[in-house]
Amino acid sequence: MKFSTFSTQKLFTLATLLLFVTAPQFSLARTAEEWRSRTIYQLITDRFAQAPGQENPKLCSDNHNEAEIRRYCGGTFSGIINKLDYIKNLGLDAIWISPVDKQMDNLTSIGVGWHGYWAQDIYQINPHFGTADDLKKLVKAAHDKDIWVMVDVVANHMGPQEKLPPRTDKYVKAYSPFNKTEHYHVFCLITNYDDQGNVEYCSIGSADDPLPDLDTENPAVISELNNWISWLTREFDFDGIRIDTARHIRQNFWDEFTRSSGVFSIGEILSDNSGYVASYQSHMDSTLGYPLYTKLIRLYTNPNANMYELRDVINNDRNAFKDTRILGNFIDSHDQERFAHKTQDKVLFRNALTLVLLMDGIPIIYQGVEQDFTGAPTGNDPFNREALWPSSYSQTTPTYQFIANINALRKVVSPSFYTSLSIEAWIDEHIYAFIKEKVLIITSNYGGNNPNRDLVIQGNGVWPTGEVLVNILKCDEKITIDGSLNVPVKINGEPKVLYPEKSLKGSRICGL
Repeated sequence: MKFSTFSTQKLFTLATLLLFVTAPQFSLARTAEEWRSRTIYQLITDRFAQAPGQENPKLCSDNHNEAEIRRYCGGTFSGIINKLDYIKNLGLDAIWISPVDKQMDNLTSIGVGWHGYWAQDIYQINPHFGTADDLKKLVKAAHDKDIWVMVDVVANHMGPQEKLPPRTDKYVKAYSPFNKTEHYHVFCLITNYDDQGNVEYCSIGSADDPLPDLDTENPAVISELNNWISWLTREFDFDGIRIDTARHIRQNFWDEFTRSSGVFSIGEILSDNSGYVASYQSHMDSTLGYPLYTKLIRLYTNPNANMYELRDVINNDRNAFKDTRILGNFIDSHDQERFAHKTQDKVLFRNALTLVLLMDGIPIIYQGVEQDFTGAPTGNDPFNREALWPSSYSQTTPTYQFIANINALRKVVSPSFYTSLSIEAWIDEHIYAFIKEKVLIITSNYGGNNPNRDLVIQGNGVWPTGEVLVNILKCDEKITIDGSLNVPVKINGEPKVLYPEKSLKGSRICGL
């Protein structure tokens, strides 16, 4: 059903809300507290899995074919349903799916809106992915496997129309429900990312393909966006929202928007400034941990970088954010160069992954990380948004097993693991170790250089004398706590995740 006016749309929205507020099938909204223990798999619907029985494995299998990968590759909601066990077996219990609304279908010089960030009609589901019923089936199928579903949402802009002057009657009539010129800011392109007014008021994109910037000071636009997000989360029973381009809208807009969603919210604020990013946590539950991400990339791809910088960013984040335990931690995303393109050193890769999976916060694994995708040839958009089917969804690759192993431990630890802050246990130029609950995590940026160092890490009274710790990443490595309550370890460049052997009984980790 298509609506062309705000009044009609509002009637529809209010009626739908009344229906779903009373509907028994709508699950209880998931809180930030509940999300703490989840581990998220970020997927792009068009690139994750094609519909069962309609697979075309050759489509988008050549990641160097830029013309092809800038168009739809055939991923669908039913394809995701068919591969939920692939995610479940990786030890992940939440998915973040790309935006679901209908996109502009016009071809531009940089392709079409297969990724979901170029909306044309926010109340219609993208037909390339399936129907509204297909989306509901996906959410239900995920919930049946105890996998929560977070949906990516865009409130900042709509899709581009190449070679048409922006903010004209002819231009805006393509959109729904924002089909009047006054629904958009007067056109300008962002020219200074240090000028917050310029960032919030002007358009992202290029001169040829600007993304029309919604006037989020206009009361009608504000009301419609709040109604829409309330409808979207309730209609499809989503458990959370990831907010795209959050820094491009004034902060206090997000107060009512996130309240209207009724679910956990995590925003994208692309900056390495802890104070700046943290200021948004007063308006939404959480943000992606870009300050930590920026430092991880520098430290774990460069053996000459100093790990004291990691201590600095952790302390800066704790001083700036209301709660770092619900920040989204990641080493790869659809917006950034693939980690495995920055370095081919798998030891460095495993160290960074270990920290992301076990440091304070909610881990996010972007699709393809588990298959060692590099995003070749450039590592960046669009090449870092690879189709997953060329991997044959292997569950035996070393990185898949590595992630699954650490996630298995996350299921064994006590609830205090998720509510406590990590304690620094050792730091020098190359090593950062920390304790969280009764887990000792040791990472380094030596990479494959095999330093062969002996350390004695202070146990801080976490484990008693004689306690045996097992390295779950190398099960034959066991360490006994000495009489001084310290942990003697040998460092060879590989990460270590040590946990009491007796607490692993019955977990099947390391055969226990």
